[in-house]
Amino acid sequence: MNDLASADANIQAVMLEVISEGISGGVFVYDRNDLIVFASQQLLTLLPVPKSFLTPGTRLRDFLGAVYDGGGRFLTDASGPRRMLSREDWVAEQIATLWKERAESQERRGTDRWVSFTKRRLSSGYGVCVVRDISDHKKREEQWRADMERVQITEEVLDNLPFPVTVKDSNLTFVAVNKMAASFLDLPPEAILGRKGSDIHPPQVEQRLDRVNRGVIDLGEPQQMSELVTRPDGSQVVIIANKYRIGKPGRYYLVTAMEDITGLVATEDGQITPRMSRGGLIATSLHRHERDRPVQTAVEPERSQLSHRKVLVASSDPRTSAEALDILADLGFDTSSVSDGEELELFLQLAKEASITIDLVVVDTLADKACLEIVQRHRIPALAINGVRVKRDLAAGVARQFSQPAATEAGREEDWQIASRAGENAAIDVLVAEDNGVNQIVFSQILEGLGYRYAIAADGEEAVRLWQERSPRLILMDITLPKLSGFDASVRIRNLETIDNSIPIIGVLPQAFERDRDQCFASGMNEVILKPISPEALEAVFQTYLGIPAKHSYA
Repeated sequence: MNDLASADANIQAVMLEVISEGISGGVFVYDRNDLIVFASQQLLTLLPVPKSFLTPGTRLRDFLGAVYDGGGRFLTDASGPRRMLSREDWVAEQIATLWKERAESQERRGTDRWVSFTKRRLSSGYGVCVVRDISDHKKREEQWRADMERVQITEEVLDNLPFPVTVKDSNLTFVAVNKMAASFLDLPPEAILGRKGSDIHPPQVEQRLDRVNRGVIDLGEPQQMSELVTRPDGSQVVIIANKYRIGKPGRYYLVTAMEDITGLVATEDGQITPRMSRGGLIATSLHRHERDRPVQTAVEPERSQLSHRKVLVASSDPRTSAEALDILADLGFDTSSVSDGEELELFLQLAKEASITIDLVVVDTLADKACLEIVQRHRIPALAINGVRVKRDLAAGVARQFSQPAATEAGREEDWQIASRAGENAAIDVLVAEDNGVNQIVFSQILEGLGYRYAIAADGEEAVRLWQERSPRLILMDITLPKLSGFDASVRIRNLETIDNSIPIIGVLPQAFERDRDQCFASGMNEVILKPISPEALEAVFQTYLGIPAKHSYA
């Protein structure tokens, strides 16, 4: 009979240990005589007591005294007064709380350790105390309080700014507006938040703004726009709108800050001219006498080489087309423009019938996706450029294009077979795994402009093979590859590596879906970037993973 009782006691002790592990805390049970009946081993990691004080039959007074002697005397919760008690007073206070039917407390040990005590007194006279380390919870709670305070301060600052500020998420839905923005739009904040620009602006205005906004969100390139705006009340104001992107991949936000400069300009027939002359400005120099920094300039071909060249611009945005035509005209080109793939096809066909040679087609990557494919089919050199960066990138891109040796007619067929800037067996800097022909052209032009040696693989199996043969320093991996997906190709490369994660693999995603990001990291990729690809995005990757200083050849 005694053996059975002993077995039952052992089973109960094992069950309590399992429960203790399951709740990630320590448990001790005591009887009505204040003797410990059971104490789990987890208490040793939570309380500074020798193991001998956890044996059944130990007096609670002795157990608590050992806690006190080991430096475990607790300060009260931060919300209450801090006290330091004598050994006897502290032990007596703890025993008193253990006799309560129900008691909970959070107590601090040292500067960054918090422990919670949950105490229950059962009707049978037995008591149970659960001890948990809640340091992480406390840190999160304190961080949450700090974040909330920071948010409140930020909201207060935004609301009191003297100019309108709006914030949109990656879907271009308003998520924040300040008081001045609501006043500017002549709407209450609740009529703006949660809505898109199409719910507020006229269709023709939103169509133009949507293109610019998406360019900023996708590429991270800040934009500045000057606008003559007619407000809902009929008044006209001249504003400068600065747009920039904040956040992290997959969670980007678009911030627009508008400044009213009506008092500084004059408007006539829709034209904006400054009222203040340069002589009316106070000249201020912030030069710190640092050594002069070298200024990089794009190498442009002689104008005489360009005067009879014919360049066609393909863009669905009239403003982009106008900017591009002005820049090309200043460089001496003979220019024209089309707005979509259908017009482009007709124009090139008519040019061919009239024996007119088109030397270059500048394709806005935000326009009709078929345009690059049409140009490729007609075997005409193309320059893919993002419409929102025409002012900055077009002149340098065209200069690079016409500075390259002219291709012979016999070699023109090979021009459209995207190849590396290195020999067939030479080592390369970057391996691009991309099956889409248009995207291959974009990658090629960017990498050539930045001066990197590269190779392009059209499927996952070729990507693995070229990695083995060409020893790239970094891989840009599209996830939707034929034969072997980008995820599977990454896993295979990681399995074949002799040194774990020796080569950075960067996933290239068409959209910012969390499941794709998670699968990229699960397959061994180091980072992800989003399409459409920009020179800035690639250089940021190269600086991070290859330690290569920015070249800025695209500027």
